[in-house]
Amino acid sequence: MDPDERIERHGRRSELMRRSGMNLRKWLMNTFAVPVLRRMPIDRATNFVESIGRWEYDRVPELRRHIDQAVAEAAQRMNASWDLSTTARNLSGRLTRWRLRDVLLDGPDADRALNAFEIVGGEHLEQAMAEQRGVVLLSNHFGGHILPAHWMLRKNLDFRFLTERPRHLSKSLETYFSSTGTMGQQEMFVSRKKKGNDGVASIIRSLRVLKSRYIILVASDVRWLDNQSVTAQFLGEHWKFTPIWAILAQRSGAPVVSVYCSMLPGGTHRLEFAEPRHIAPNADISELVQQELRQIEARVLADPENANDYFFWALDHSPAAAELRVITPSTDTSKSMPSPHFGIESPVLRK
Repeated sequence: MDPDERIERHGRRSELMRRSGMNLRKWLMNTFAVPVLRRMPIDRATNFVESIGRWEYDRVPELRRHIDQAVAEAAQRMNASWDLSTTARNLSGRLTRWRLRDVLLDGPDADRALNAFEIVGGEHLEQAMAEQRGVVLLSNHFGGHILPAHWMLRKNLDFRFLTERPRHLSKSLETYFSSTGTMGQQEMFVSRKKKGNDGVASIIRSLRVLKSRYIILVASDVRWLDNQSVTAQFLGEHWKFTPIWAILAQRSGAPVVSVYCSMLPGGTHRLEFAEPRHIAPNADISELVQQELRQIEARVLADPENANDYFFWALDHSPAAAELRVITPSTDTSKSMPSPHFGIESPVLRK
């Protein structure tokens, strides 16, 4: 066996061991810890969860090296002046919290859940809803990306999630997401396993939902490969991203409101709603995607502990990631405009 093959085999074995450890931790957390944590005050439950992540960072050398490498390389690409060791350790705690999604907010006590949110710019969402054309609520994977959905659920707002079906959610959201029918959430989920014109159908369903004055929650940073994908730069690398949010806003006339959810110490989540805007019919879709990614980059630079898995994209050399990574971005590809007929075929979402 040559040295390169030994290194590759060792890497695969290490990755399997790391994933096995993560799966065991998830099982222990979901089976034993979560039922207890949901009964605790949110600040105490959150502090406990983050302490588990930091403990793993301190005690598991392989995990620590992996996170240290991801943070160090991201800092170099972004020319950031973070304290690398502190950032990596705290990020490990936040990652554990992030993977629990909205589970710690679950339960019948709506006030307990709503008190965990600090709302900034809520009037911007109200302004957009007042137009009565639906709202494209543009989220991302910075911070607690599932939490805007939980907040809207607690506020009794009509919304649908345009994404792959999320996993490891609260029972409250799972129940909400099980709705079916013409306006049901089940039909809004997109699966990379589906074939044919599922992407076209998703857009048609989404336009119908917007026409019914619902909010559509869709992420701006989903790496996605199909004939509508645009090339954009993010954290120093070029990737293929879906522009579906911009297409929907352009075709429907619905206002776009960007939302960011920062995970704060003590279990608090800051939801920040930007001012509503409209996408012009002749707008450059690729540039819109790039602008939104720049906004996320600025937040990552200022608060790397809310970066979640962004830093690990660069370390992913799997075939799926290779499909989405653009080594030499083509000017023609990055500036191509989406088809006016929504010709999306065989969507492949990568998050």
